Amino acid sequence: MLLLLITAGTFVGIMAIVFGVFYATTAQSQVAVRLQGIAAEANPVIETRQVAQGPGLAKRLLFAVGRQSLSGSGDASLTQMLSMAGYRGRNAVFIFLGVRTLLSFGPPLFIVVPRVTAGQPLGQTLYMAGGAWIAGHVMTNMWLKRTGRKRAQKIMQGLPDALDLMIVCLEAGLGLNATIARVGEERSTMDDPLGKEFSQVSAELREGRSREDALRTLGERNGVDELKSLAGLMIQSDKLGASMGKTLRSHSDLVRTKRRQRAEEIARKLPVKMLIPLALFILPPLLVVAAGPALLGLQELTKILGTG
Repeated sequence: MLLLLITAGTFVGIMAIVFGVFYATTAQSQVAVRLQGIAAEANPVIETRQVAQGPGLAKRLLFAVGRQSLSGSGDASLTQMLSMAGYRGRNAVFIFLGVRTLLSFGPPLFIVVPRVTAGQPLGQTLYMAGGAWIAGHVMTNMWLKRTGRKRAQKIMQGLPDALDLMIVCLEAGLGLNATIARVGEERSTMDDPLGKEFSQVSAELREGRSREDALRTLGERNGVDELKSLAGLMIQSDKLGASMGKTLRSHSDLVRTKRRQRAEEIARKLPVKMLIPLALFILPPLLVVAAGPALLGLQELTKILGTG
Protein backbone atom coordinates (compact mmCIF):
# COMPACT_ATOMS: atom_id res chain seq x y z
CA MET A 1 0.00 0.00 0.00
CA LEU A 2 2.85 2.36 0.84
CA LEU A 3 4.51 1.66 -2.51
CA LEU A 4 1.33 2.54 -4.37
CA LEU A 5 1.03 5.79 -2.44
CA ILE A 6 4.64 6.67 -3.25
CA THR A 7 4.07 5.90 -6.92
CA ALA A 8 0.87 7.92 -7.07
CA GLY A 9 2.53 10.81 -5.26
CA THR A 10 5.45 10.80 -7.69
CA PHE A 11 3.13 10.73 -10.69
CA VAL A 12 0.94 13.54 -9.35
CA GLY A 13 4.01 15.60 -8.46
CA ILE A 14 5.43 15.36 -11.98
CA MET A 15 2.07 16.33 -13.49
CA ALA A 16 1.78 19.24 -11.05
CA ILE A 17 5.21 20.53 -12.06
CA VAL A 18 4.33 20.30 -15.76
CA PHE A 19 1.01 22.03 -15.19
CA GLY A 20 2.65 24.76 -13.11
CA VAL A 21 5.22 25.46 -15.82
CA PHE A 22 2.45 25.64 -18.42
CA TYR A 23 0.35 27.99 -16.28
CA ALA A 24 3.35 30.22 -15.56
CA THR A 25 4.31 30.48 -19.24
CA THR A 26 0.74 31.07 -20.52
CA ALA A 27 -0.58 33.36 -17.80
CA GLN A 28 -2.12 36.56 -19.14
CA SER A 29 -0.97 39.97 -18.09
CA GLN A 30 -3.13 42.37 -16.08
CA VAL A 31 -3.66 44.53 -19.17
CA ALA A 32 -5.06 41.57 -21.16
CA VAL A 33 -7.34 40.63 -18.25
CA ARG A 34 -8.59 44.21 -18.01
CA LEU A 35 -9.27 44.37 -21.76
CA GLN A 36 -11.21 41.12 -21.59
CA GLY A 37 -13.29 42.55 -18.77
CA ILE A 38 -14.08 45.66 -20.81
CA ALA A 39 -15.04 43.48 -23.80
CA ALA A 40 -17.27 41.37 -21.57
CA GLU A 41 -19.06 44.48 -20.30
CA ALA A 42 -19.57 45.67 -23.88
CA ASN A 43 -20.86 42.31 -25.15
CA PRO A 44 -21.84 39.97 -22.29
CA VAL A 45 -23.49 37.38 -24.59
CA ILE A 46 -20.26 36.60 -26.43
CA GLU A 47 -18.30 36.47 -23.20
CA THR A 48 -20.80 34.05 -21.64
CA ARG A 49 -20.50 31.75 -24.64
CA GLN A 50 -16.70 31.81 -24.49
CA VAL A 51 -16.73 31.02 -20.77
CA ALA A 52 -19.17 28.18 -21.32
CA GLN A 53 -16.93 26.70 -23.99
CA GLY A 54 -13.68 27.28 -22.12
CA PRO A 55 -11.42 24.31 -21.41
CA GLY A 56 -11.69 22.60 -18.07
CA LEU A 57 -8.92 21.64 -15.71
CA ALA A 58 -8.46 18.19 -17.25
CA LYS A 59 -8.16 19.58 -20.76
CA ARG A 60 -5.71 22.23 -19.61
CA LEU A 61 -3.62 19.56 -17.94
CA LEU A 62 -3.65 17.37 -21.06
CA PHE A 63 -2.83 20.41 -23.18
CA ALA A 64 0.15 21.19 -20.95
CA VAL A 65 1.48 17.63 -21.12
CA GLY A 66 0.94 17.46 -24.89
CA ARG A 67 2.66 20.77 -25.47
CA GLN A 68 5.70 19.65 -23.52
CA SER A 69 5.86 16.33 -25.40
CA LEU A 70 5.40 17.76 -28.92
CA SER A 71 8.57 17.07 -30.85
CA GLY A 72 7.59 18.86 -34.06
CA SER A 73 7.95 15.81 -36.28
CA GLY A 74 4.84 14.15 -37.63
CA ASP A 75 2.67 17.10 -36.61
CA ALA A 76 1.01 17.36 -40.04
CA SER A 77 0.24 13.64 -40.28
CA LEU A 78 -1.13 13.58 -36.73
CA THR A 79 -3.32 16.59 -37.48
CA GLN A 80 -4.64 14.82 -40.58
CA MET A 81 -5.40 11.66 -38.58
CA LEU A 82 -7.23 13.67 -35.93
CA SER A 83 -9.16 15.50 -38.63
CA MET A 84 -10.22 12.20 -40.21
CA ALA A 85 -11.39 11.01 -36.78
CA GLY A 86 -13.45 14.20 -36.31
CA TYR A 87 -11.23 15.98 -33.75
CA ARG A 88 -10.44 19.39 -35.21
CA GLY A 89 -10.24 21.72 -32.26
CA ARG A 90 -7.53 24.28 -31.99
CA ASN A 91 -5.80 22.27 -29.25
CA ALA A 92 -6.76 18.80 -30.50
CA VAL A 93 -3.15 17.80 -31.27
CA PHE A 94 -1.87 18.86 -27.85
CA ILE A 95 -4.73 17.16 -26.00
CA PHE A 96 -4.23 13.91 -27.91
CA LEU A 97 -0.48 14.02 -27.25
CA GLY A 98 -1.21 14.64 -23.58
CA VAL A 99 -3.49 11.59 -23.43
CA ARG A 100 -0.96 9.45 -25.26
CA THR A 101 1.85 10.62 -23.00
CA LEU A 102 -0.10 9.82 -19.83
CA LEU A 103 -1.13 6.40 -21.13
CA SER A 104 2.44 5.70 -22.28
CA PHE A 105 4.36 6.78 -19.18
CA GLY A 106 1.76 6.32 -16.44
CA PRO A 107 1.63 2.48 -16.38
CA PRO A 108 5.44 2.09 -16.65
CA LEU A 109 5.82 4.45 -13.71
CA PHE A 110 3.44 2.34 -11.63
CA ILE A 111 5.55 -0.71 -12.56
CA VAL A 112 9.05 0.70 -12.06
CA VAL A 113 8.66 2.49 -8.72
CA PRO A 114 7.18 -0.41 -6.68
CA ARG A 115 9.51 -3.03 -8.17
CA VAL A 116 12.65 -0.94 -7.73
CA THR A 117 11.64 -0.04 -4.19
CA ALA A 118 11.01 -3.71 -3.41
CA GLY A 119 14.43 -4.68 -4.78
CA GLN A 120 13.18 -6.62 -7.80
CA PRO A 121 15.61 -7.35 -10.68
CA LEU A 122 16.21 -4.20 -12.71
CA GLY A 123 16.37 -5.91 -16.09
CA GLN A 124 13.03 -7.63 -15.72
CA THR A 125 11.52 -4.38 -14.42
CA LEU A 126 12.76 -2.45 -17.45
CA TYR A 127 11.40 -5.10 -19.82
CA MET A 128 7.98 -4.93 -18.17
CA ALA A 129 8.00 -1.12 -18.19
CA GLY A 130 9.04 -1.07 -21.84
CA GLY A 131 6.22 -3.46 -22.73
CA ALA A 132 3.71 -1.30 -20.86
CA TRP A 133 4.98 1.82 -22.65
CA ILE A 134 4.73 0.17 -26.07
CA ALA A 135 1.25 -1.14 -25.27
CA GLY A 136 -0.04 2.28 -24.17
CA HIS A 137 1.56 4.09 -27.11
CA VAL A 138 0.45 1.60 -29.76
CA MET A 139 -3.07 1.18 -28.37
CA THR A 140 -3.62 4.94 -28.40
CA ASN A 141 -2.54 5.20 -32.04
CA MET A 142 -4.65 2.18 -32.96
CA TRP A 143 -7.68 3.74 -31.29
CA LEU A 144 -7.20 6.93 -33.31
CA LYS A 145 -6.86 5.05 -36.59
CA ARG A 146 -9.85 2.84 -35.81
CA THR A 147 -11.98 5.89 -34.98
CA GLY A 148 -10.97 7.49 -38.28
CA ARG A 149 -11.83 4.32 -40.24
CA LYS A 150 -15.24 4.00 -38.56
CA ARG A 151 -16.05 7.63 -39.28
CA ALA A 152 -14.95 7.27 -42.92
CA GLN A 153 -17.15 4.18 -43.22
CA LYS A 154 -20.15 6.09 -41.89
CA ILE A 155 -19.50 8.86 -44.39
CA MET A 156 -19.31 6.41 -47.29
CA GLN A 157 -22.50 4.67 -46.20
CA GLY A 158 -24.46 7.91 -45.92
CA LEU A 159 -23.11 9.57 -49.05
CA PRO A 160 -25.64 8.10 -51.56
CA ASP A 161 -28.62 9.16 -49.42
CA ALA A 162 -27.15 12.63 -48.97
CA LEU A 163 -26.65 12.94 -52.73
CA ASP A 164 -30.27 11.93 -53.34
CA LEU A 165 -31.39 14.64 -50.93
CA MET A 166 -29.20 17.17 -52.72
CA ILE A 167 -30.72 16.18 -56.07
CA VAL A 168 -34.24 16.69 -54.68
CA CYS A 169 -33.31 20.13 -53.32
CA LEU A 170 -31.65 21.19 -56.58
CA GLU A 171 -34.59 20.04 -58.69
CA ALA A 172 -36.94 21.88 -56.33
CA GLY A 173 -35.24 25.17 -57.26
CA LEU A 174 -32.69 25.71 -54.47
CA GLY A 175 -29.21 26.95 -55.26
CA LEU A 176 -26.12 24.92 -54.52
CA ASN A 177 -25.22 26.86 -51.36
CA ALA A 178 -28.78 26.58 -50.03
CA THR A 179 -28.80 22.88 -50.94
CA ILE A 180 -25.59 22.22 -49.00
CA ALA A 181 -26.99 24.11 -46.00
CA ARG A 182 -30.28 22.20 -46.17
CA VAL A 183 -28.62 18.80 -46.40
CA GLY A 184 -26.31 19.66 -43.53
CA GLU A 185 -29.23 20.79 -41.39
CA GLU A 186 -31.30 17.69 -42.12
CA ARG A 187 -28.56 15.11 -41.62
CA SER A 188 -26.95 16.78 -38.61
CA THR A 189 -30.03 15.95 -36.57
CA MET A 190 -29.37 12.25 -37.31
CA ASP A 191 -25.90 12.42 -35.70
CA ASP A 192 -24.41 11.82 -39.13
CA PRO A 193 -20.77 12.91 -39.66
CA LEU A 194 -21.52 13.70 -43.31
CA GLY A 195 -24.26 16.11 -42.26
CA LYS A 196 -21.84 17.85 -39.91
CA GLU A 197 -19.35 18.17 -42.75
CA PHE A 198 -21.94 19.78 -45.00
CA SER A 199 -22.90 22.12 -42.16
CA GLN A 200 -19.28 23.15 -41.83
CA VAL A 201 -19.06 23.78 -45.57
CA SER A 202 -22.21 25.92 -45.36
CA ALA A 203 -20.73 27.91 -42.48
CA GLU A 204 -17.52 28.50 -44.47
CA LEU A 205 -19.55 29.71 -47.45
CA ARG A 206 -21.50 32.12 -45.26
CA GLU A 207 -18.23 33.50 -43.90
CA GLY A 208 -17.16 34.45 -47.41
CA ARG A 209 -14.96 31.54 -48.42
CA SER A 210 -15.09 30.61 -52.06
CA ARG A 211 -17.08 27.57 -53.04
CA GLU A 212 -14.10 25.89 -54.66
CA ASP A 213 -11.93 26.19 -51.56
CA ALA A 214 -14.72 25.02 -49.25
CA LEU A 215 -15.48 21.95 -51.37
CA ARG A 216 -11.82 21.09 -51.86
CA THR A 217 -11.20 21.31 -48.13
CA LEU A 218 -14.21 19.04 -47.56
CA GLY A 219 -12.49 16.23 -49.42
CA GLU A 220 -9.03 16.80 -47.98
CA ARG A 221 -9.88 16.95 -44.28
CA ASN A 222 -11.83 13.67 -44.25
CA GLY A 223 -9.53 11.45 -46.30
CA VAL A 224 -12.47 9.71 -48.03
CA ASP A 225 -11.93 9.07 -51.73
CA GLU A 226 -15.64 9.36 -52.53
CA LEU A 227 -15.78 12.81 -50.96
CA LYS A 228 -12.67 13.90 -52.84
CA SER A 229 -14.13 12.78 -56.15
CA LEU A 230 -17.46 14.44 -55.29
CA ALA A 231 -15.75 17.72 -54.45
CA GLY A 232 -13.75 17.64 -57.69
CA LEU A 233 -16.85 16.80 -59.70
CA MET A 234 -18.88 19.63 -58.16
CA ILE A 235 -16.07 22.12 -58.71
CA GLN A 236 -15.67 21.07 -62.34
CA SER A 237 -19.42 21.19 -63.01
CA ASP A 238 -19.66 24.61 -61.38
CA LYS A 239 -16.86 25.96 -63.57
CA LEU A 240 -18.26 24.52 -66.78
CA GLY A 241 -21.86 25.49 -66.00
CA ALA A 242 -23.17 21.94 -66.34
CA SER A 243 -26.36 20.72 -64.73
CA MET A 244 -25.49 20.02 -61.11
CA GLY A 245 -28.56 17.79 -60.65
CA LYS A 246 -27.62 15.43 -63.48
CA THR A 247 -24.00 15.38 -62.32
CA LEU A 248 -24.93 14.45 -58.78
CA ARG A 249 -27.42 11.85 -59.99
CA SER A 250 -24.78 10.03 -62.01
CA HIS A 251 -22.31 10.25 -59.14
CA SER A 252 -24.95 8.94 -56.74
CA ASP A 253 -25.50 5.89 -58.94
CA LEU A 254 -21.74 5.33 -59.05
CA VAL A 255 -21.34 5.62 -55.27
CA ARG A 256 -24.29 3.30 -54.65
CA THR A 257 -22.78 0.76 -57.05
CA LYS A 258 -19.48 0.92 -55.16
CA ARG A 259 -21.28 0.43 -51.87
CA ARG A 260 -23.02 -2.66 -53.21
CA GLN A 261 -19.73 -4.01 -54.53
CA ARG A 262 -18.09 -3.52 -51.14
CA ALA A 263 -20.93 -5.42 -49.49
CA GLU A 264 -20.55 -8.25 -52.01
CA GLU A 265 -16.81 -8.34 -51.38
CA ILE A 266 -17.35 -8.64 -47.63
CA ALA A 267 -19.90 -11.43 -48.20
CA ARG A 268 -17.48 -13.36 -50.41
CA LYS A 269 -14.79 -13.17 -47.72
CA LEU A 270 -17.02 -14.78 -45.10
CA PRO A 271 -16.47 -18.43 -46.16
CA VAL A 272 -12.70 -18.01 -45.89
CA LYS A 273 -12.99 -16.32 -42.49
CA MET A 274 -15.28 -19.10 -41.24
CA LEU A 275 -12.67 -21.78 -41.88
CA ILE A 276 -10.68 -20.99 -38.72
CA PRO A 277 -13.58 -21.23 -36.21
CA LEU A 278 -14.92 -24.21 -38.17
CA ALA A 279 -11.63 -26.06 -37.86
CA LEU A 280 -11.04 -25.12 -34.21
CA PHE A 281 -14.46 -25.25 -32.57
CA ILE A 282 -16.86 -27.27 -34.77
CA LEU A 283 -14.91 -30.12 -36.38
CA PRO A 284 -13.27 -31.46 -33.16
CA PRO A 285 -16.62 -31.94 -31.33
CA LEU A 286 -18.10 -33.57 -34.43
CA LEU A 287 -15.12 -35.88 -34.62
CA VAL A 288 -15.50 -36.85 -30.97
CA VAL A 289 -19.24 -37.49 -31.33
CA ALA A 290 -18.90 -39.46 -34.57
CA ALA A 291 -15.75 -41.47 -33.91
CA GLY A 292 -15.86 -41.67 -30.08
CA PRO A 293 -18.19 -44.71 -29.76
CA ALA A 294 -16.35 -46.58 -32.50
CA LEU A 295 -13.00 -45.96 -30.78
CA LEU A 296 -14.40 -47.14 -27.42
CA GLY A 297 -15.80 -50.30 -29.06
CA LEU A 298 -12.48 -50.94 -30.76
CA GLN A 299 -10.70 -50.56 -27.42
CA GLU A 300 -12.98 -53.10 -25.74
CA LEU A 301 -12.55 -55.50 -28.67
CA THR A 302 -8.79 -55.18 -28.37
CA LYS A 303 -8.98 -56.05 -24.65
CA ILE A 304 -11.13 -59.11 -25.36
CA LEU A 305 -8.78 -60.37 -28.06
CA GLY A 306 -5.80 -59.77 -25.79
CA THR A 307 -7.24 -61.75 -22.91
CA GLY A 308 -8.41 -64.56 -25.17
